[in-house]
Amino acid sequence: STVFLKETHPSTVFLKETKNTAVDEIPAEVHERRSMIFHSVSRAQLSALAFPEIGEGPPSEEPVVDLHQFMPVGGVYHFDALKLPPQAKHIKGWTMVEVLDTGLETYPYSAVCEESEDTSLYLVGLTVNLLDSVIFFEEPLIGRWDPEDKCWRTDGVGDVVYNMKEKEVSFKMNSFSTVTLLQDAHLNMPYQSWELRPHGADQAVLTVLTTFAEVQIQIKENQCLLISVTTIEDANLLSNLRGIWMPPLALTIALRRAGMNIFPAEHSSKYVSLNKKDLAAELTCYQQMALVASTFAFGWSKWNWMCGEDQVVFKACECLDQETTKENWALYMFNGCRAQKLKITENSETFSKAIAEESEFHSTLFHLLKDTASEAALERVKGTHYLFVDCVYQLLTATRVLTYA
Repeated sequence: STVFLKETHPSTVFLKETKNTAVDEIPAEVHERRSMIFHSVSRAQLSALAFPEIGEGPPSEEPVVDLHQFMPVGGVYHFDALKLPPQAKHIKGWTMVEVLDTGLETYPYSAVCEESEDTSLYLVGLTVNLLDSVIFFEEPLIGRWDPEDKCWRTDGVGDVVYNMKEKEVSFKMNSFSTVTLLQDAHLNMPYQSWELRPHGADQAVLTVLTTFAEVQIQIKENQCLLISVTTIEDANLLSNLRGIWMPPLALTIALRRAGMNIFPAEHSSKYVSLNKKDLAAELTCYQQMALVASTFAFGWSKWNWMCGEDQVVFKACECLDQETTKENWALYMFNGCRAQKLKITENSETFSKAIAEESEFHSTLFHLLKDTASEAALERVKGTHYLFVDCVYQLLTATRVLTYA
């Protein structure tokens, strides 16, 4: 089936530097086209992405699947024993068929057991071939649907055998039922590293490295394309999704359904050891990264874990071509109100907030990077399409790379 998704783009507010009174010689029509980009973060964004106060509470004794922790992968399988419909009879050249108003009817199944055997044990053996269009990074959890309580349960299922090479799962149940294969929704969190690199005007590639896989997503104007999902064993995963341009929201949904989840949800902080940051500072940083994403590359820094909850640290450098060496990277720190270039490097022994030489504080990351940019870089930033800026921002807020890496 095909699902059509209508996407809405978040409203934005123009970014103004408090230290320098104007943006150098940018025409007024360019400001209008950028649709007032990014000084404040709306309350709706903060409330939608804030970490909820989740109490631990006593563990449930019921074998009910927590859908905040697990996600169905590969759809739902319906298993039933059906009564054989009336067969056609051929009499003197006529074909007679009894027509039933009830349609297909389920057959009440009961196993024939020896007197010493427990009839409540697993009676039905099933084998499910895993789809090539999904990824399982570990043995799936088998969940059966409970129609009375309207939930997925793990009891009544046993003797599970997972064959990785043949891509099949065999198991037994105590009755015919509707089942699904479940996977931990946070297997690929926290991320090992990430990088956002420009690939020309209004184009960029976001790379997220997880424990199990490396995911590359290309961004072009307001569309996204899955380049690859690569593991140690296989570099040709999710071929059905690769090469298809789609809005960020559609790509997010498609990757989740395929088992490649790198998009934290509302309750993900309960299940992941994350690097918690001030949400307003984090979102403001994503906004300002998006403004210059067609010119500057950004990446993960180990010092982001050392700088405190009210600061974010990342590496960045100007990248007008595809060649960027390690020597080009510099570290930047931002808290939503003040941005600075750090004196330390990624290879320094200890963390320090000391500002880099021949650098100064700015109230925005945008103007800090602008002061160090070349004329060619500034020209590309001026011509950046606002739909590309918005698309980059949506992907960064969907992956939350500054918090979940």
